[in-house]
Amino acid sequence: MKKLIVICALSVLCGRNVIPDVPKGAKIDKEVLTIIWQEAMKAKELYKQMKPSEREDLIDNLASSGPRDPFIVNVDVSSDLAAGDPSAKVYLSTSGQLYWDEASAAPIDLPGYENTWEAQIPNNGGESVAWYVSGEVDSEPLGFEYGRIIVSQSPFNENNTFPPLTSRYALLAIDETGDASSNQDITDLKGTYSDSDIFMSMGINGGCCDEGGFFGPWYLYGVAIVNPEAEDAVAYSIGYGDGGFGQLVPGLYKITGDIESGDVSGFELVTENLNISTAGNNMQAGINQDYIFGDADWGTWPNSFQGFIALGVTVEASLDGLDIAIDLKDQTSPGLMLPTTQFQEGNTDCILSNATFEDNTWSVDYMDEEGNLPWFKQFQICVADGPCYYFSDMLAIDHNYLDGTTISHTLPDVITDQGGEVLADGEYVAKIWFADGEVGDYQISEEILIINGQIADEDGGCTLQGDVNTDGNLNVLDVVLTVNNVLCLDGGDCYDFCGDMNQDGILNVLDVVLLVNAVLDN
Repeated sequence: MKKLIVICALSVLCGRNVIPDVPKGAKIDKEVLTIIWQEAMKAKELYKQMKPSEREDLIDNLASSGPRDPFIVNVDVSSDLAAGDPSAKVYLSTSGQLYWDEASAAPIDLPGYENTWEAQIPNNGGESVAWYVSGEVDSEPLGFEYGRIIVSQSPFNENNTFPPLTSRYALLAIDETGDASSNQDITDLKGTYSDSDIFMSMGINGGCCDEGGFFGPWYLYGVAIVNPEAEDAVAYSIGYGDGGFGQLVPGLYKITGDIESGDVSGFELVTENLNISTAGNNMQAGINQDYIFGDADWGTWPNSFQGFIALGVTVEASLDGLDIAIDLKDQTSPGLMLPTTQFQEGNTDCILSNATFEDNTWSVDYMDEEGNLPWFKQFQICVADGPCYYFSDMLAIDHNYLDGTTISHTLPDVITDQGGEVLADGEYVAKIWFADGEVGDYQISEEILIINGQIADEDGGCTLQGDVNTDGNLNVLDVVLTVNNVLCLDGGDCYDFCGDMNQDGILNVLDVVLLVNAVLDN
């Protein structure tokens, strides 16, 4: 009689009907995974609705200086995210990723750098650096109620250690505490990666992890992983569970469904071949990337985001009469993890080439084999082997320093010194100084002639004042040309540097008289 009662109880627990060819507890699996899938699809929609330009420019054109003090990082942030009150941080390690210093980034807000943010972090002299960036934005302007969502690169778990060192994790989400019972109350979600695996850590307020009783309730601690650009409505969940008559087990689950109906159409336990740790207050899991990124339904990888969505959830399954009741206990906001880190060992100086002066603008081609930004990029006008009188930063046309970019500076109509005085006529040197590490000697210099506060180009300058036809002689031909320029019969711009004998910036009869006297004196 007692044996019969136990058999009947198990029949009730496994569903309304016990069908021999249906695994016991399969309903628990489906109901629990449906909740995870639904939350994952909401997160997918958040990122999917971003325009292609937002996706590609979410965090773009990452560049740093060479290892120096301070260490400087630039990142271009999509202007479309401005409504979400974006913020960004940069993390720097000179200790082999054991410790990280951080600094907030702020918009540069200068011409050519309208969408560029910059952070400066002290460097203790380390020549071997690792760094990554993390950004936050409000989800409400995008139509969701997740609060602040994080888009972050991550440290690199180079030795594939499990569990990874705490310093190898990047923060992907912070969750409010006290909104669930302590053993299901998520505090945060973190991630890291190696060449072969991805790793997730979900913090639990009261410690991890509650398995539940034999007759329930049962719990699943899962991290949903989604490709925001996957064509199919598919989610993957790395999770820990132990109960539900053997159905909730640690493993990687794959869940597919229909967005319109919200129904799950298929689910499977892909593999139990993963690392799981439930020690302390964290559920940590590591799994080979190929199980997810190599799956035919995952979608194009890498995608335009260069990353994937990660969402932490805790779910409770319990008996409800003859049915199964599912309760979403807690969840995090959907973070976007970008599995990349920047490293640099030492520094190679940047290379400048093709300095040109045209339309009152100096430009130079810049390239750096490490892709470093030129934190020091200055144009100067100096006396040869003497003081400098004019200084100005140069602006990059684009910020792709690895493949090369053109950087320029347009001079004012009249060049003045630091005191506002027009530069005296004479021979000067134009210097272009660039540095991606420590500042050294200027890399390009060209001799220039300044007349009336302007650079005299080949057509406007002269070695002999009054030699308008530049034949090396002062004679009547120069007088005739100057008279023609004074009359300016064609109505064009007839000003000529060499013919302006008194250098007052005006060509008139006084210049003709002075030139005639110079010819006679000659």
